[in-house]
Amino acid sequence: MATTRIAQTVCIALLLSLGACRDKTNVADGQTTEPPAATQAQQAEKPPAEPTGGVPTSRAAAPSQPLPAPVCADCGTVTNVRSYQVKGQASGVGAAVGAVAGGLLGHQIGGGTGKKIATVAGAVGGGLAGHEIEKRRRSETQWEVTVQMDDGRTITLPYAQAPAVSVGQKVRVVGGAAVPR
Repeated sequence: MATTRIAQTVCIALLLSLGACRDKTNVADGQTTEPPAATQAQQAEKPPAEPTGGVPTSRAAAPSQPLPAPVCADCGTVTNVRSYQVKGQASGVGAAVGAVAGGLLGHQIGGGTGKKIATVAGAVGGGLAGHEIEKRRRSETQWEVTVQMDDGRTITLPYAQAPAVSVGQKVRVVGGAAVPR
């Protein structure tokens, strides 16, 4: 039995050395018989052959891991819904009305030079106050919805009206709006 094992080992060594000689360059005529790099890489990936006549060895299979589920690029969860006031544009009417009203009130105070100063101060103060009042009357409520996307991004969507989604709701972002799933 021992001589059979030695004979098998010698045969394998001889075959391997013949294969190694075949893959080298023939120096006499300058040609190479080496396999291309892709073939060498494929051979390197192959597991070594089991010895002939020996007991086959068992290899542990690589643990298979489940593939991750595909991530929906436009899906997410609402994390915040907030409203805020945006001041409207003033047309100048408020400033004009305020200036006239302030000037009339300022004209009622004092006399002589003091009356002129009070009128001018009343007109300027009334103009500023009228301008601010007009902007506030034309203000609008805007809404923002913050969505934590399934792929890790966070996006904020603006709304002109109250959105139909709430915090914690699963949504899909379509056309710049959060649509419930």
